[in-house]
Amino acid sequence: MKHILRPLVVAYAGLAILLPAAGLPWPVLAPACLLALLAIGELWLRALAGRPAETGIPAVRAGLAVLTGLLTLPALALLLHALDVRVRPLPLIVAAAVLAAVLGAAGLLRLHLTGRDGCVGDPDGVPRAGWAESPVEDPAAGARTAAAVLLPVLLALAGGTIAVRAVERAPRPAPPGYLTVSLHGWAAGLSHPLAVPARGATVPIRVASSGLPATTHWLRLRVAGTVVAHRRVTVLPDQVYALIVRVPALPPDGCLRAVGISVGPTGTVFYARSAVVRGRTAC
Repeated sequence: MKHILRPLVVAYAGLAILLPAAGLPWPVLAPACLLALLAIGELWLRALAGRPAETGIPAVRAGLAVLTGLLTLPALALLLHALDVRVRPLPLIVAAAVLAAVLGAAGLLRLHLTGRDGCVGDPDGVPRAGWAESPVEDPAAGARTAAAVLLPVLLALAGGTIAVRAVERAPRPAPPGYLTVSLHGWAAGLSHPLAVPARGATVPIRVASSGLPATTHWLRLRVAGTVVAHRRVTVLPDQVYALIVRVPALPPDGCLRAVGISVGPTGTVFYARSAVVRGRTAC
């Protein structure tokens, strides 16, 4: 059981360090992340291949644990994306913790099925033919195998770190400016045509400017495509304005009309009809 509990404890210790990730420096986060992933990789091997004595050359097993652990992180990110969960540090940590628990349970089940010293299908503890002894590893071959496993990992980590730092420090073009016009206040929730009474109606709008110089635009009110009112408004950069637009009384025929409110080239549209209907509609 200790063969399962040790990597499980290491995995949870590394994930616990990553929880307050926002306030920790990279020299702490990177080793904790690698430790957790390598422990999860070892749990994969314990669940699928058994104890170290059952899987042959130690360097090969170590390489498999490193590869499996590093592949776990993108696999979890893809799974979260498929489940429509935003890929953020906290969901990744929770998913890794759940995976570690599942792998630990699978490893314990494998130990229960194999017995303490035997292999699968040998409840009396007698190994099958071909499993009695682990192959003897040449020290020089083991060193070469370990180097072949670790060198690509170290190069990938170094290259990835340099690339991330370069992207973070690279100059970025300023985002384009924008001017938006939208219905505001009670009008923002309009889900049906507005009933305009005989005295007219006042409609609140929201005008926001970002990244643009101070400019003066025409605020225009259009009813059925015809400009019925206009005035000049000055919009300062990076400001938000709440304005009131008065919609005049509409013809009492009950017909729907498009009402457009624009500031310069940007505007918004909603539909309205007269609240007073006389005679038969001629729409």
